Amino acid sequence: MAEVPRFWKIADPVSGAEEVADLWKVPVPVASLLVRRGIEDVDSFLNPKLEQLTDPFRMPDMQAAVDRLWKAIDAQERILVFGDYDVDGITSTCFLSRVLERLGGVVDRFIPNRQEDGYGLSVDSMTQCLERFDPGLIVTVDCGTGSDEAVALAKSKGVDVVVTDHHEASNGIIADALAVVNPKLGPDEDLWILAGVGVAFKLCHAMLKQGRQQDRPTSHTMDMRPLMYLVALGTVADMVPLIGENRILANYGLQVLNQRPDPGIDALARSAGIQQEMTSYHIGFVLGPRLNAAGRMASPDLALELLLSGSPRHAMRVAQQLEEANKKRQATEDIIRREAVDMLEGEYRANEPGVLVVASRKWHKGVVGIVASRLVRRFHRPAIVISIDDDGMGRGSCRSVEGFDLIQNLEKVGDVLTQYGGHQMAAGLDIAEDKIDIFRQRLNQCAKEVMAESDLRPRQPVDGWIQPEDLTEDFLHAQDRLMPFGNTNPVPVWGIRGVTLAQTQKVGAGKKHLRVVVNTPLGPRDGIGFGFGEREIPQGPVDLAFQLRTNVFRGEENLQLLLQDIRPSE
Repeated sequence: MAEVPRFWKIADPVSGAEEVADLWKVPVPVASLLVRRGIEDVDSFLNPKLEQLTDPFRMPDMQAAVDRLWKAIDAQERILVFGDYDVDGITSTCFLSRVLERLGGVVDRFIPNRQEDGYGLSVDSMTQCLERFDPGLIVTVDCGTGSDEAVALAKSKGVDVVVTDHHEASNGIIADALAVVNPKLGPDEDLWILAGVGVAFKLCHAMLKQGRQQDRPTSHTMDMRPLMYLVALGTVADMVPLIGENRILANYGLQVLNQRPDPGIDALARSAGIQQEMTSYHIGFVLGPRLNAAGRMASPDLALELLLSGSPRHAMRVAQQLEEANKKRQATEDIIRREAVDMLEGEYRANEPGVLVVASRKWHKGVVGIVASRLVRRFHRPAIVISIDDDGMGRGSCRSVEGFDLIQNLEKVGDVLTQYGGHQMAAGLDIAEDKIDIFRQRLNQCAKEVMAESDLRPRQPVDGWIQPEDLTEDFLHAQDRLMPFGNTNPVPVWGIRGVTLAQTQKVGAGKKHLRVVVNTPLGPRDGIGFGFGEREIPQGPVDLAFQLRTNVFRGEENLQLLLQDIRPSE
């Protein structure tokens, strides 16, 4: 199926940008971003500080959680930290367990295997943990809010459970744990945006605060700041909004990350070929995928092993294993994406609302979420990609578009699902193979009602037009004052009109990518379009939509346009 042309959605002009530009000494297009994104306290936004974080005891059940953890440490009970297999869960597990150990705790760690154990705190995983570790206390990270059966099993064995999580309970049932530290269960909306690792950080912050009030020696010597790179990794990779407290945590954590604070991070960065200062881009598109590849293609324990490694040689060996897992993931993803697009040949209607639902017994369930995201990007429709196992049970990943709340709409068809959960824009589900057709029909009926007035054209957002002479290091530096970029504060996409491409060249394995050279009054500028190798490039002057960044190649830094779209000049 040919690539569907995109509608360029140009951001509306805003008032007051000139004043902001004068006050903060930034170009007007950058000032327009600050105004458009609703940044009222520009100073705090441009200069986030740890001192701006709120009291961790504002979180629900925090006092009960802290009291129980200190009791376990004092009694030298075995504490099991139970995490999830994505980057957020892995970094949460690593961060919390390392802090608890330094506070004197006896700590074990467990992350379920995606292929064998399934998602989250299940009864099977709980049974395995109780038998294998014999814990006195279980603390979950990034999961557990709705795991009532698993928590009940632990309680029946005399084991307390403290849940720390940021997900909503899909069934509306909250686990009857000793404490459920989940910001979404509290009234403080500013904290609802935290990732799982952000909640784990809050728990550790509260532990230290109470420990110092009680004059515990380990609390006075413990410093969490060197571990903040883990909070940045999980926060950015989980695509939670990078505003408010998340922005503070990510900003400080990135500073630590660039110090390459331990052998695992240094090995991961070196194996990925990172030569320049790391940003949220490197977390989202370089480091994160490699850590995620462990849970998708192999065992999540591999990523945890890397982050906990104290040996440079061992860390490099593990990092290379992750590199191979990521390459395997990329190849598998490419095959599934092509097959899914072929399946949609007769289903997709450019002018009709709907949800793209595709399924196969041949697909690796570890990468279906990535494929769903690719389909959303290509077709501008909610997408659900389902991998069916040999027993006829499907595991699906869902990604959405603005205006279609996945959880609300999955609730409407919940009777044909075995289970589901997640967020408005991303969710997971289990479904029997023989229910997929009726699920597709009913969910598409929901979409026709919900999306009846929506603009259904695949779109390319553009934050503003700039001139070719704006393609300078000074402009890039001004733009990058808004870092870290991520969800709610995305990397700006700029547009330039009527430029000439002096050179185009297909590059990379399989010639999948496109390198271009753009003529400007200041000289040629390099551009790269990942995945653009199959696209037909317009002749004559073109308009470009792109992100502006620094690229390092063979030790040299150059300004680079990261292409998002190309169209004939209008």
